[in-house]
Amino acid sequence: MGDKLVLDLETKKSFDEVGGQQNTAQLEVSVCGVYSYDRDEFRAFKEEEFKELGEWLKAASLIIGFNSKSFDFTVLQPYYKFNLSKLPHLDILEEVYHALGHRLKLDSIAQSTLGFGKSGSGLDALWYFKNNDWDSLIKYCLDDVRVTREVYEYGRRHGHLWYDSMGRHETIPIRWGNGQTIKDLILNAYKSGEQVEIDYLKTDTEERGKRNIDIKAVKNNQIQAFCHKQQAIRVFNIDRIFDVKTMGRQGHWQNKLF
Repeated sequence: MGDKLVLDLETKKSFDEVGGQQNTAQLEVSVCGVYSYDRDEFRAFKEEEFKELGEWLKAASLIIGFNSKSFDFTVLQPYYKFNLSKLPHLDILEEVYHALGHRLKLDSIAQSTLGFGKSGSGLDALWYFKNNDWDSLIKYCLDDVRVTREVYEYGRRHGHLWYDSMGRHETIPIRWGNGQTIKDLILNAYKSGEQVEIDYLKTDTEERGKRNIDIKAVKNNQIQAFCHKQQAIRVFNIDRIFDVKTMGRQGHWQNKLF
């Protein structure tokens, strides 16, 4: 089975410079950022490295992006003789449109889902390119790849994403889940009495981080658990958990129910 890749690219030109969005293919690529699951590696490809990038793309079992079918692949296509649209591809924006009937920006989805968003704007990337600041350009591009990967992974693990509309926090159902959700894993660990390590997303009161917990009760979308980091009973929101790993049988802490 081939590698799974997350892709994002930056352009050399703006839409104003090429006469509008109907000329997307003329924007030209300054740098293309990729995350490889098999290699567990973030890699930035410059134009002189696009031959190698093409081999990565052709060998991939899935390419993941955001607005990548109509934008990224349209800009990248002039560099290749093979048809990029024939490659296995998951465009997160296409999935969002399928669920909601309208488009959303990556930054707004990431902010609502993960608690953080993009590190800048496309105008920043253009400025970096025109001023030959490759270090900043590559960092910006790979930051976008990282955000796209985390949005994809959250959806895969929870079965939905989040967005904010008219003051309400709303879910976006997705179709790329892997069957067993974070909540399923939590319930299984609770039933079997296993301690788990959770990667807990940033909240209003604390930074993102990993912590080991012994689950004492699960009610609706909340967990009551003994947190080994804080040595106290805490309540955790399942929707703020990015990842779960089982750590074996938990200690004998006194149950405290909701």
